[in-house]
Amino acid sequence: MSVNDIARVYASSLIDIGREKNILPDIEEEIRFLADLITADNEVRQFFNSPGIPKDAKKDFVEKVFKGRLSQTTIDFTKVLVDNDRQSSIFDIYQAVIVLMDDAYQRQRVTVVSSAPLDPALKDKLTAKLKDNLKKDIILNEETDKSILGGIIIKIDDLVIDGSLSKDLRNITNNMLTSKVRSEVAYED
Repeated sequence: MSVNDIARVYASSLIDIGREKNILPDIEEEIRFLADLITADNEVRQFFNSPGIPKDAKKDFVEKVFKGRLSQTTIDFTKVLVDNDRQSSIFDIYQAVIVLMDDAYQRQRVTVVSSAPLDPALKDKLTAKLKDNLKKDIILNEETDKSILGGIIIKIDDLVIDGSLSKDLRNITNNMLTSKVRSEVAYED
């Protein structure tokens, strides 16, 4: 099984448990916290991934550090990951949880890239239009990239809608370079 397949299996199991216990939003938030922590903190990542540290020490660490901060479900889930040497897959599991939760809650993540921050009214209008077209709740992630010069780029999963000025200028340049000039039009005085 590939890493993504393994992550999907663990994510699916975690979501099933969350549904049973009616704590899905908490599970989503807690697994995000763990993924962010392990991604951002090099010492924690090394501790979890070090083969020289016994599994029991890692599980004790999880219990002591996260008791009272995370649900017992998330703590037990993390211990299972340690038992199965899958703690290094927490970020991939989080990504799989996001996909499954988005499907379950009819959410769509959309990234909008613009050269300057979007006006709140335009952002609301864009979100409403996307919600109407996609028939899902929209989670809008806004990015700023001055190199696009103007306009916006919308990214929905693998679909990219490029309405940037830089793309238009590239197209104009390419058209000018590839167009053939007829001999009777081009002359010299």
